Amino acid sequence: MLASEQRDFFKYKRSYLEVKQEIFLKYFDAWCNLSLLRLQDNVNDTMLFVDLNTGGDVPTESITGIDVNNQLYKTILAKPALNQAIHPFFYNRSKDTLKALQEGATALAFYEELHQPPRAISGAEDKAALASLFASGCPSLLFMDPFENGYTKEMLQNALELGQTDVFMLLNPENIAKSVLGKKVSMPLAALFGEQLEVIKTYCKKEKDSFRRQEFILNSFISMLQKKGSFTLLFKINLPESAQPYCYILFASTDGQAYSIFKEVVLPYSIIKKDGVPEFEANGFIKPQFSLFEEPPIYTCENLLERVTKNASLYKYKSIEKIYTLDSCGTNYILQNYVAVFDAMRKAGKVDLLNAKTMQTISKPTPSSIIKYKTCTTAVAEESAK
Repeated sequence: MLASEQRDFFKYKRSYLEVKQEIFLKYFDAWCNLSLLRLQDNVNDTMLFVDLNTGGDVPTESITGIDVNNQLYKTILAKPALNQAIHPFFYNRSKDTLKALQEGATALAFYEELHQPPRAISGAEDKAALASLFASGCPSLLFMDPFENGYTKEMLQNALELGQTDVFMLLNPENIAKSVLGKKVSMPLAALFGEQLEVIKTYCKKEKDSFRRQEFILNSFISMLQKKGSFTLLFKINLPESAQPYCYILFASTDGQAYSIFKEVVLPYSIIKKDGVPEFEANGFIKPQFSLFEEPPIYTCENLLERVTKNASLYKYKSIEKIYTLDSCGTNYILQNYVAVFDAMRKAGKVDLLNAKTMQTISKPTPSSIIKYKTCTTAVAEESAK
């Protein structure tokens, strides 16, 4: 898909499965490549992929859950080392859908070539096998809507406790409030939110606007993920000229590299601000007319400049790419933002740019350029840190 086509992908409303096919399959391929590299230095030669909503909710005429699965299995088969290592599991709360997906998998011409056949989670034996793999500490990727049903909530709780799992969440906004504000909240969800659950319910009793309630719950959920050590990134999917998203992609991982990969996957679909910092929204949102005072943006190149200046003692004589890797997790900043900021700092006389091989001063920054903070900048940074 061309860059212009990626940017226009969300100009039209997309189904759950279309979003999954377009975005998740790209991330899945990149995650597999990263995990395979790490297996080379690890005694554990197993990888785990768990799809907890493999069929989607409402299949469209153009794409079905079986279509998406077939593409995923082709990705696995195309990499011999991946085919040997990965254990794919899939689940859908509908027994009929689960059966159809299992039949679709076994009907594949290359099904017998898959080293670990895709396994439907349909009973206690399947869940026990999955739990055993989770507990082994192998690289794991979980695809889900945690607000969909009790089993998905339980699986998310397990993944967060183990800590080595990347979680790709495709969220239906209607599920969020329904799951948390229902008469009976599931035990896994209550455990996830803890004391914050009462705070949420108190807020939602006072707030009549359904979108604001949904947003408050989602922000509380993200805060909970962050407290458990995850880097999170929320991508909002909306139609042009709309005020609210109709779908969210939420990514959570304790792994900085996985986080950066996800950021790169969704970046071509995001609007970009004038200073080059992405919003991670499909289309700009209409601002409410009664909003007289807008909150200043958190992520700007100006704020990034202040950030890297304060951290001069940590980042001196590191490459821009290394600084980006260390500094950008949990933020909207991309590598190009760091390149632009250090170029501005060079022009302002705050840093020198050095060639990574010769350590000679250069004038044009690249990701591999080494940053040499000027003495005055370092002194100011160290003084401000006291």
